[in-house]
Amino acid sequence: MKGRITMNNLLDEQALLRWRLEQLENQFSPVHSMIREKYTTNGYHTALHNVEQVHSIRSSIEYAQGLLDTGLTDAEDRAFAVIRQIVSLQDHDPASVTYGIWSYYLEEPLSSMRPPDWNWADFIGKVLLTTVIRHKHRMPAELLDRVRESVFHACESIIRRNMGPHYTNIAIMGSFVTLLAGEVFQNPRYLDYGLQKFEAFHQYASRTRTFQEYNSPTYTKVAIIELSRIRSATRIGRALEICEDMLNLAWEGVARHFHASTGQWAGPHSRCYSTLLPDAARAFLQLALEGELDFCAPADMFYDLEWYNLGIFCPESYRALFREAAEREVREVYYRSEDGYEKTAVTYMTTRYALGSASKEVMWNQRRNLLAYVDGPGGTVYAALRMLHDGYDFSAPVFSAEQRKGNVLCGLQLSLNGGDTHIGLDRIDGGIQAEDLRLRLEIGGSLDGVTANAVDGGAVVSIGGVKLSLRGLYTRFAGGATSLVQNPEWEIVHSCDTLCLDLVLYSGERRRIDFTALDEAAVVFTLSVREDEGRDSSPDSFFVTMSAAGNGEEVTASWSTEDGELALNLRLKPDMVEALRGQD
Repeated sequence: MKGRITMNNLLDEQALLRWRLEQLENQFSPVHSMIREKYTTNGYHTALHNVEQVHSIRSSIEYAQGLLDTGLTDAEDRAFAVIRQIVSLQDHDPASVTYGIWSYYLEEPLSSMRPPDWNWADFIGKVLLTTVIRHKHRMPAELLDRVRESVFHACESIIRRNMGPHYTNIAIMGSFVTLLAGEVFQNPRYLDYGLQKFEAFHQYASRTRTFQEYNSPTYTKVAIIELSRIRSATRIGRALEICEDMLNLAWEGVARHFHASTGQWAGPHSRCYSTLLPDAARAFLQLALEGELDFCAPADMFYDLEWYNLGIFCPESYRALFREAAEREVREVYYRSEDGYEKTAVTYMTTRYALGSASKEVMWNQRRNLLAYVDGPGGTVYAALRMLHDGYDFSAPVFSAEQRKGNVLCGLQLSLNGGDTHIGLDRIDGGIQAEDLRLRLEIGGSLDGVTANAVDGGAVVSIGGVKLSLRGLYTRFAGGATSLVQNPEWEIVHSCDTLCLDLVLYSGERRRIDFTALDEAAVVFTLSVREDEGRDSSPDSFFVTMSAAGNGEEVTASWSTEDGELALNLRLKPDMVEALRGQD
């Protein structure tokens, strides 16, 4: 498998596959027949403590498939040993609540997770099934039988859970596992369920012509991978029709949101793990565009084993958008309830910056509800809104926005039962224990030449010839014996490698903050991003007229800009997250 990546083989998938496997060679543990890697956590599901290295179930099964994908016979024994190990780690007991799924790591059984991740029936099941589709003729009969049974257990888990079509990547993955299990192993029950599930997903996405996991750099990429996986494997005509339609929808969304000047995937993002586009996403786009855009030099190339031989490519009709640096706006409804309630997303791009906002979302750390990218003097600069509870993103507050071009009118409310670190796994009960609670506009990336100056009620950040101006309009936290600052003001804070505009709501001894005791709890502010273009660049020149006033029940804000009228109306008293969000 020895080799290296050069300009000549940068798009050669077999060369990339063997190169990636060579990188993993030192991580293979012969004792456990698994891949050993650095332990990381997103703060939920896994509850491991004080662990540096773990044996990953997902990485290991992808490694086994990759070994077989090389076609090398001397890799078979190792691949089969890994597959046997992974199959043995699945919960095979139909009476168990975790039936059909796996834990994340060998070191952490399902019973220790908080909670287990039922998505692993989909994530691991799809790799086992893809391995069977490609290599069943090479597998020993007894191993093929064990893998078939393992895939069936995963199918049963998926059917029991019956996740709806709104969960984009899991809807597609679950469709693949059940549909192809039925097709490959001639099981009519799984085939019928899988096709119905795929059809339901297609109908759901077709209502708005967007995914509910809207504009997600992480999960749009996953959707493209999994749709390509189905397209490469099935012979069912209707499934192939759905694949083509949904792949076109996905690629159109990626292309329309790509900001050529910064090389970033413009916001807002419904789910995202890295504010700046990670190397894996850049490499994925480079491969899908067949080298038309040069994101990665050979030394910086990344290759994911699961991409291999799926036929991933961007349609020709969308490729020009990846190079286009002209002004454009994307305004879409990405959620519509049965009773007509809608959520919208707006993205505005110029040659120098991109600014995006979501009309109403919780402040989960996977959300990028308010996000700007600027082509700065030293490279790409980002500005992203966060709500921090003791330094970690606080999911419970609800963000609202109205946007016209480079101007956004923003609001924030407190919910009584939203998530703490996660939107649903650790919901709060009317309040929190905290040492610190703050709203933050975080500015990061290449900060050379970036400066910030305080102005009355906010701050102006200068990024080369682009001005980013934040102005507070209304901030009120009052009622009961609250320890929150009643009328906090925005301040400039330097934190590690970022420049932050913070609104500190509480900082002090750890104590309970009771949201139910608050009669008023809301923040309204504006964000304006624009190029100087020789015009007056003083802070006040960014604004035409604006106002915000509360009457004890609600706060009404309006902003008359040169690009249009903006307005928000928010209730002041904290409420259930479902009521504030307008979505069950």
